[in-house]
Amino acid sequence: MELAITAILLSLHLRALQGSPTALLFNLTPTNVTAIKLDSVCGRPREISRIVSGQDARPGQWPWQVSLREHGHHVCGGSLITKDWVLTAAHCLNRNLPLSNYLVLLGSISSYPQPGEAQELHAVAQFITHPSYKEMQGGDIALVQLASPVTFSDLILPVCLPKPGDPLGHGTMCWVTGWGNIGTTLPLPPPFTLKEVALPLIDTQTCDTYYHENSGIPSQEPIVLEDMLCAGFESGQKDACGGDSGGPLVCDIDGVWIQAGIVSWGYGCGLPKKPGVYTNVSVYTTWILNTIQSSAADDSSISPSLAGIFFSALLLFLGPLGAPPLSLGLA
Repeated sequence: MELAITAILLSLHLRALQGSPTALLFNLTPTNVTAIKLDSVCGRPREISRIVSGQDARPGQWPWQVSLREHGHHVCGGSLITKDWVLTAAHCLNRNLPLSNYLVLLGSISSYPQPGEAQELHAVAQFITHPSYKEMQGGDIALVQLASPVTFSDLILPVCLPKPGDPLGHGTMCWVTGWGNIGTTLPLPPPFTLKEVALPLIDTQTCDTYYHENSGIPSQEPIVLEDMLCAGFESGQKDACGGDSGGPLVCDIDGVWIQAGIVSWGYGCGLPKKPGVYTNVSVYTTWILNTIQSSAADDSSISPSLAGIFFSALLLFLGPLGAPPLSLGLA
């Protein structure tokens, strides 16, 4: 399937090079031709100043960050990837609850903004968890469709997806953001401002070795699986924690923020040789595209949201594979 998607994208690219009108790339109508502009806004926050790791984020720094809410309470993070689709962790969602129990908060750096503060609250139309998901056994990824599309602004923008199967190197500095605990049992205090922290990526083999130490699990039985990646320091101290689940781990590559991971699990928070473990988004890029396409199968033409994500993915497919990452950030 991945080869098929690649072939389709490459054929579209060739048509563009041969002079085909841009709108024909996705059979767009005049009313949705602006959809292809998604590639020019994803991963490009308009607030670019950075502050010390582990401190408060500023409005507009991470405009794709969302709060997934259950019964009105923040339970997980997530990231906006199109005007009406959010990426999060599968373990954040409860299939036994009605969709009406879920809401998605966007455009705020507080998980509990005050009346009058910038915010958008959207109902959930559906959520789709990866079919292979089993707790601690991989597939910890899910898509949430908003009941109504957002309007992009300085405070609400999507993050870009990585190329399928395109891993970033060990030591690459990335950022994770979230409203989770600031200590293992210490919740984020009011005014519940989004936190960010910079962490280096750790290759899967090294991370798996860390987790096997004193675990009693035979070394031939992997703990950190192939669809996972890790981020943190050998000494610990800086990490994602409870309540950050589902949130994005993003990396600045040539000035564009790409989502490398989804906060998934870990042992404690900030412990030595127990870095945070994330779902590797590049493993699931094709699944994401196929799932969104399938949900739009009843449409006579590709929806603006879908057209945008495919156009963005096309550019990522064709961009330089070895571009060195720049500095990145988390909460």
